[in-house]
Amino acid sequence: MSHRKKPILKTLARADWGMWLGGMYDYNVRSRFQPLPPKLFQLVTNYRCNSRCIMCNIWQMPNRHELTVDEFTSIMDPDPIFDGIEQINVSGGEIFLRSDLVELTGYLLKRLPNLSTFSMVSNGFLPRRILAQTEAILQLLEARHVRLSMSISLDGVGTMHDEVRGISGAFEKAQETIDCLQVLQKQHDFWLGSGFVVMHQNLHLAREFAEWATARHLDYGFQLVGFNASYVGNLDTQENIDFRPEDRLALISLMQDQAGERSLTNPHAYYWNDMVRMYRDGAQRTTPCPFAVDGLALDAYGDVYYCLTTPKIGNVLAEKRSVGAIYYDPANLHYRAQDMRRGVCLKCSSACGTETALKKDFTKFVRFLVAGS
Repeated sequence: MSHRKKPILKTLARADWGMWLGGMYDYNVRSRFQPLPPKLFQLVTNYRCNSRCIMCNIWQMPNRHELTVDEFTSIMDPDPIFDGIEQINVSGGEIFLRSDLVELTGYLLKRLPNLSTFSMVSNGFLPRRILAQTEAILQLLEARHVRLSMSISLDGVGTMHDEVRGISGAFEKAQETIDCLQVLQKQHDFWLGSGFVVMHQNLHLAREFAEWATARHLDYGFQLVGFNASYVGNLDTQENIDFRPEDRLALISLMQDQAGERSLTNPHAYYWNDMVRMYRDGAQRTTPCPFAVDGLALDAYGDVYYCLTTPKIGNVLAEKRSVGAIYYDPANLHYRAQDMRRGVCLKCSSACGTETALKKDFTKFVRFLVAGS
């Protein structure tokens, strides 16, 4: 999620017009008559983590067997549900704790013939390892003309980030990783940015972080803290880190600043304007999300989700069913159409996938730019 201004002609020249036009048809016409096959794939490679984040309980989860590359292969190879995947988001845990991440990437590139974007998220705590493996991954991606999108998580500058991550020296390690990756950018064409989870503890420092990132020519994005019982399992943290009545004015002001950066190259302005409506006015969400339409998530335990913030819809190992059979199960499709879209999604503050969804639901974004609200 970038907040640096982008030249509009360069952005339009690099745009995937096939995805935009096809997405407009899929989201506004085809989805009315049939469930769409997944185009966006979230792969949770592991639940091991070397961070102790106050807004996430993944690091407290007990160790369990995580799928090997061969086991992912046995699940994905025979299943046509993966044939049309265009974008993949590889996450954890901390993904670089997997010793076979480069090997797994190589397999994914072979298995996903329509892939155009490969996204990774890391806490940046292992600078040398991250640099070496990212360089190896870039060589694999470039051979397939797949673009890398790399995000290093930061939730403040200096000690604030250390406090949020629960690790002394976390900021210095993440900053070293970013510095190394920015050097690598001079040799390879890939997107690099940083995501900042906004919560009660660091809300007052969000603008300081934006200035820090801008001074270093680093793209950045804000994500409002969210709570769920599934992926990050952090419902017990809500009382401590959720926004409070005294945060209201500062929070709305921050969101209005993000919403004010309206241009054809910044679909996120729509999302932030929507968040203002939700937090200030109690309105329902209107920002589209691919995970409610053509998204899919699979984790290292074989659990299948439409969206990681909602309950799993099945497990390929326990049920001995394919991911596709679970995805297209009538009961699960009914859940997505009713409980998710007409319930959970209307109250969701997540920004995951919104840029992709707004490009596909482009008419909604254009109306927003023209109408100004």
